[in-house]
Amino acid sequence: MKIVRKQLDPNGAGSVKMVPVDSDDLWHAFNLIAPGDTVMAVTVRKVIKEKASGGRDAERVKLKLEIKVEEVADYDKVGSILRIRGKNILENEHVKIGAYHTLELELNRPFVLRKDVWDSFALDVLHQASDPAASADLAVVLMQEGLAHVLLVGKSMTITRARIETSIPRKHGPAIAGYESALSKFFDNVLQAFLKYVDFNVVRCAVIASPGFTKDQFHRHLLLEAERRQLRPIIENKSRIVLVHTTSGYKHSLREVLDASNVMNMIKDTKAAQEVRALKDFFSMLSNTVLVMDRNMWRLPMNDWLFKRCSLLMISSGIMI
Repeated sequence: MKIVRKQLDPNGAGSVKMVPVDSDDLWHAFNLIAPGDTVMAVTVRKVIKEKASGGRDAERVKLKLEIKVEEVADYDKVGSILRIRGKNILENEHVKIGAYHTLELELNRPFVLRKDVWDSFALDVLHQASDPAASADLAVVLMQEGLAHVLLVGKSMTITRARIETSIPRKHGPAIAGYESALSKFFDNVLQAFLKYVDFNVVRCAVIASPGFTKDQFHRHLLLEAERRQLRPIIENKSRIVLVHTTSGYKHSLREVLDASNVMNMIKDTKAAQEVRALKDFFSMLSNTVLVMDRNMWRLPMNDWLFKRCSLLMISSGIMI
């Protein structure tokens, strides 16, 4: 989230002008905007105009509205749109004060959020939105030959910082001559992403995960390059780099990383670990609970407990962890 202007007092009123730059930013806005807040943004509204002949003509007009939020109606991750509904409070020739309108917040379109009270929760969400890496507990490099993802796992979401993809020749046949050089170049690219996005002053540990021996090969490459180039962040924190076996280098294998006991021991007192444990409790309860479906309604014993546990789940980037 790009913060353009911030005028607020902790536990007091204020406003923030921000620009969402990716779908995760809209997810933060979804958690930040609450009923009673006001949001100002440019929107499009259908306006009916009277013709001289007595007829009516409808046209879509772009205008700036400010609404007092009554409902955060819908977050569409696929379409990258957040819809909020409320009454207009900004005088406008096309929209009366008090008229209902649904604002659609989209990527790269600025909006201004005003709150009567910016409490600690709202300030924390704003901080995470403006610098998600600052709240990460764990860095993960998920990889296989020719593919790697660099992920940061925080207390409310998982973000993909880099995706590295390189064509690697087969180990057998005439292409074997280019295999070693292609693999070395791939490891160099992953190393650059690692150095750029993994900050050991923030994360508890860094995990290198892969099927087979790719993780071991990259780990050796990482340490050799660190010694050769005197990369102090890696040399001083090599004990905090953990190797984990996964079935693939794709993002869904993150769950296998979070199931690893050596990883969980290193982050056991973090918010991310608490949410992982909450999710495991949730799945355990589901596996031991009889679900009865009746006209699209799920009847679950201990539904109050379930509701409280669901509120702790961490869902982000299309991954539930």
